[in-house]
Amino acid sequence: MIVKLTGIIAHHGVGFVIVERDGIGYQVFVPEDAAHQLFGEQTLYTHEVIREDVRELFGFLSLEALALFWKLIAISGVGPRVGQKIAFAGAVGDVKAAIMAGKVEFLTDIPGIGTKTAQKIILELKGALAGEPASSVDPDALEALLGFGYTRKQAEEALGSVEGKDTEARIRAALKLLGRA
Repeated sequence: MIVKLTGIIAHHGVGFVIVERDGIGYQVFVPEDAAHQLFGEQTLYTHEVIREDVRELFGFLSLEALALFWKLIAISGVGPRVGQKIAFAGAVGDVKAAIMAGKVEFLTDIPGIGTKTAQKIILELKGALAGEPASSVDPDALEALLGFGYTRKQAEEALGSVEGKDTEARIRAALKLLGRA
């Protein structure tokens, strides 16, 4: 697997650059705004996707951004294109902080990410990014949401994305969040 590529930016395309190294040109997918800032010799950290009919390289400007991308694509429903958009949505520290703070609107402002996907990302990564396992949800609040007719998955995702001083506050916050979905 190609994880790091250093070479001359030979061409800017729509959503990609061609990095030339030792007479070979590698197409590396990079979001358009980042691609147009790359000139001369560059080092890109890459993730290689190999499928039956295609081989793609997704580029990142830092190893930290690549590591975040790997955590994102480990989530069911988050592919490499969406994962890359999230990793480039801001400084890596800012993106991680938004996820750890449970800011659904930060993620839904990124094209291609809906509320449910944003909630799932926050639920699955919130604890992992903080270096500790994700906390379990309040069982009483979960039971209340199930009583309102929400599925267990919906209730767990909503409760994992909200904070509150007590069970009642968590239920209200979760209902607000579910009402927007």
